[in-house]
Amino acid sequence: MDFTTVLRFIHISSAIFWMGTTLFMLFFLEPVIQRAGQAGSRVMQMLATETHFPQIIALSGLSTVLAGLALYGMMHGFDLAILFGPRLPLALGALAGILAFFTGSYFQGRSAKQLVALGTTIATQNGPPTPEQMAQMQHHQARIALGTRIAAVLMVLAVIGMVA
Repeated sequence: MDFTTVLRFIHISSAIFWMGTTLFMLFFLEPVIQRAGQAGSRVMQMLATETHFPQIIALSGLSTVLAGLALYGMMHGFDLAILFGPRLPLALGALAGILAFFTGSYFQGRSAKQLVALGTTIATQNGPPTPEQMAQMQHHQARIALGTRIAAVLMVLAVIGMVA
């Protein structure tokens, strides 16, 4: 097995996991979490603190992007004539994937960290969250949801660019 095959495996398997997880969150997990109210907030808190989900999703996105860039550079080079010529759909797909990673990192990563810190604070006060804390929690959840939507659209565009 050569290095290109290993990179392709990493790129494709990471992308499948990354996009599949993102679409699962968008279409199934987030709607249920929203309908569950405060119980949903606790589930999100547990997902962020008691599992390695935020780190694994970030790692899958990073693996996808880095392996994809390495493959692109090895197979096509970064010559502008190629980037804006016959390989334009692939270049645009790669750009969409890179933007999806940074969008997810910005919206979801930051908000998940702040949500974890807020949850820790709420847990130590031995009582229900204050209205201000609930508003902060809802704000962070809304940012995570927005990041998920933007990243999902960008991922779909990336896939379209890969197959065009």
